[in-house]
Formats: sequence, C-alpha cells, structure tokens
Amino acid sequence: MRIELRSVFYPKPVDPDGYIRPHELSVICRSSESENGEVVAGRLAVDYLDISRAEDEGMNVWEVCDADSQGWHNVCSAILEPTAPFAEYRKELGIEHPVFGMALIHRAAIHSSMRDWQQMIFDSVSKLFSGETATVMWRGTTDMTDRELASLGFRIVAGEDLLFRPNVLRSEYETVNDDRDPNFELKVPQEAAEYVQQEWESMDQTDFGID
Repeated sequence: MRIELRSVFYPKPVDPDGYIRPHELSVICRSSESENGEVVAGRLAVDYLDISRAEDEGMNVWEVCDADSQGWHNVCSAILEPTAPFAEYRKELGIEHPVFGMALIHRAAIHSSMRDWQQMIFDSVSKLFSGETATVMWRGTTDMTDRELASLGFRIVAGEDLLFRPNVLRSEYETVNDDRDPNFELKVPQEAAEYVQQEWESMDQTDFGID
C-alpha cells in the first residue's frame, strides 16, 4: 500500500482561502486478481489550513476560514475560539502549545476490503502534517468505531460533532507499531476501484482546478 497525493499551493495567494491547501489522496494497493496489478482502494480529501503562514503574512485566520466554506467557518468556531469545555479538554491532554496548522479530512471513500486498515490510513494521513498541528474531521466521515478513533488520538470536541487529534501527541495506535505489512499482506479485489470512484463522484466536489 502507498498513498499518492496532489495538492495546490499559492506562493502569493490572491484570495484569503489561498492559505488553505487542498489535497487529494489516493490509497493504492496490490490487486488480488493480477500479479503486478494495482488498485485504487481509497480516496481522501484533506484541506490544510496553514495558520502560521497566514498570520506571518498579516492575514486574519477567521477571514481565511470564512472565505473558504461554511465547514471551515464551523471548524474555526470550535477550535480557534474554543468553548470552556474544549479549553478544559486541551488542559486535560496537556496541550499547552499553540496549533500552527489544521488538517481537515472532509471526504473519504474507502473500499470495504480496507476496513481493517483504516487506522493505518488515517494515522499515516495525519502524519503528513506533523509537529504542532492538529487533524480534525466531522463524525461520520469514516465508519470507524469510537474506540478505533480514540486509539488514533481523536477526541470529540465538547458540544460539537467534530473530532480533534493533536498530532504532536503519541496515540495508542501508531502505524510504526503495527506488525502487519501492507506491502505484502494486503491485496484488494479489482472491483474496489469502481466502488471508490462511484462513491467519490457521489460526494461533493473538491476545489481542484487542475486536471
């Protein structure tokens, strides 16, 4: 298994939402029906809000979120201007440093043959944005159980339908400690690619303007 991605980066953003970088990720696995064949068994859409860069360049992060979408507006409302329960949650986890970036996983289409590998996928995606960043997503983005999400370090933001993972903290599940090897132990049926494509097209489109 490998994860390939494409992204858009503006050296000098024209609009405020240019500080939010869209990423499309494809999870590619070996085919169970062809010796050298490969299958796209999952796709994810992740937006990365570069808070540190936006602030360094004199941008108001609230304006950046507002310019992008209602979804980002809601995320910023919950995270950047947190409620008292969320502040208590940060204190409980020992999160004393600021969050310099947030990765919002807002779209995921993963074939059922990958069900037991979802923790590895979401942990790996979160590690694309390491350091003092956080991964956030709405509940229901994935069919992982609350227990599985908790093992990845995700916690529900009090009063919100939002999951928050501080990437600087260690979690119970980490890919490096998983004894399985997806390069040899994981094979998926060819039909997975068609399923993923259909699911992806049925969801809202991302903001990519490239081919």
